[in-house]
Amino acid sequence: MPYIYPDNYIVLCHGFLGTDGMMGVNYFRGVKADLESQGCKVVVPKVSMTGSIDERASQLNSQINDLLGLRPGASTSRPDVHLIGHSMGGLDARRLVHMPDLRYNVLSITTISTPHYGSPVASLSDSLGFVSRIQCQVLLGLLSGSGKAMNDMTPQNMAHFNASYKDVAGIKYYSVTSKFDPKINHLFYVSNKHINNHSDPRYPEAFGENDGMVSVGSAKWGEYLGLEGDTSHIGVVGWGITGITAGDSNYNTKDMYRRLVDNAARKVEGKA
Repeated sequence: MPYIYPDNYIVLCHGFLGTDGMMGVNYFRGVKADLESQGCKVVVPKVSMTGSIDERASQLNSQINDLLGLRPGASTSRPDVHLIGHSMGGLDARRLVHMPDLRYNVLSITTISTPHYGSPVASLSDSLGFVSRIQCQVLLGLLSGSGKAMNDMTPQNMAHFNASYKDVAGIKYYSVTSKFDPKINHLFYVSNKHINNHSDPRYPEAFGENDGMVSVGSAKWGEYLGLEGDTSHIGVVGWGITGITAGDSNYNTKDMYRRLVDNAARKVEGKA
């Protein structure tokens, strides 16, 4: 069945430690151009790489206003948008819709490998032995300096977040997950094994099969659209190819996003 594409704006919301266009590198690798080639209207806001959910959601709102040309007091009609967020970007989107006086209407939120129930990676460095610390020093280096973002995404703090920010009536919520089995030379090897082999009865969703950063259980929110193949946390934004010799895959990310916007077109906009 051929894909159907939505009439309204698609907003791609990046995760923590990410931005778009830095040094010519697109966070959602090839996705914006591919969707635009199918006639979609796509914008990619840039928010703080390591800020808190509140900070990033506020920046996301400002960026959407700027990218869509929405000015305070303007008499233009309120555009409709679909938000698609990867990782922390999904949490930013969920927080955004609770902000007052939005100048646009959010029709749907689709989250991709988003830690709705938190990620144990925040405490990873405290639980590793010396050898494992050496093995994942690159990952730990990336996570250092991202305190506000990582703190917000602990299972404990996500429990508070979920209690405070319920789903908004009238907005459709969808989610997809990812998982993979990395080789020992993959950047996410230690974090993957940590999430898979540990547990906490207080936060069962946060553990188990995972993509190296977020468990399958933690990434489920709203209507679950399924598991997106065997690829890593970065594989679902098109960068799995960087770890293809370490158990990752060159996942067909463009097709996945086509399916996600097709879902929005059919189920939310009622196109057929």
